[in-house]
Amino acid sequence: MSFLKTYQLKEKYKIIVDFFQEFLFIRRSLHVIGISLIFSLLIIQFAVPEFYVASTLREAESSNQQSISAGGLASELLLGTTDSDSGNFGTFKANMHSYALAQRMWEQGWGSRVFGNGDESIEYFNSIPKKHKVLDRISSFFLGYELFEFYSAHDLQSYIKGNYQLSKTRGEENITVFTMTPNKEFAISFMNAVILETDKYAKTRLIQKSNEVISASYKQLASSRNSSISSAIATTINSEYFKIANLENDMPYHIYIIDPPHSSEYPISPNFVAIIFSNLIIFLFVSILFLFVTKNKEDLW
Repeated sequence: MSFLKTYQLKEKYKIIVDFFQEFLFIRRSLHVIGISLIFSLLIIQFAVPEFYVASTLREAESSNQQSISAGGLASELLLGTTDSDSGNFGTFKANMHSYALAQRMWEQGWGSRVFGNGDESIEYFNSIPKKHKVLDRISSFFLGYELFEFYSAHDLQSYIKGNYQLSKTRGEENITVFTMTPNKEFAISFMNAVILETDKYAKTRLIQKSNEVISASYKQLASSRNSSISSAIATTINSEYFKIANLENDMPYHIYIIDPPHSSEYPISPNFVAIIFSNLIIFLFVSILFLFVTKNKEDLW
């Protein structure tokens, strides 16, 4: 046990005990604890509770996902790399955060519910006055540019991109759409509308693409003199008509809703225990530091 004596554990332990008895286990610490509790309760009282709203989706299978090239398969097996933003998930994420989706949501009156009083008349939600920060107004005045007077679909796009996120675990097909919000009822209805409208928008785009391919194919078919080429064009036309028949229905295309949007029972923020515990540590640390500096200021300076 001689090696323990070299560390002088008893002396160090006595120094620590003396330090706590002199700076922590005193009446002043009780006052500090009381002040920290009051301060924490004030923070909690004025904080806005935020709930976690989420929906679980299932990525639908597609022919693009099933047909993997040999090089791509070898890359995944050897390097273990997969693109989490590829396939239906990548398409769904891009469509959900696109301006086109925001425009469709805006035309349905969601801009009024987000930025206005909920009036869905076209005259109102196209003329909702936009609120600008004082610094933005000052900056525009000195730099000589104009601020937008009314909210638009671009603002709704920024709102969706900033508040409604998507995540997907590597190797799984489940997609989670989530947000943190103080108004869980509105977030549930808005998230559900965004998910459904995103899938409808994807189907609309594919139907438009198929119609364009059919139209161009008929023109080529009318001018073609080669029987094999005509046969290939006819096959393409039939294939595009088959796509349209599969898309013109109410069934989801890119995703399936496993769990509809739902909110947590209790708010995620503010964290009652974390606020009280962190403030208690901070106040005690500041109190000990102040008392230590006061008692040893002659030795420190």
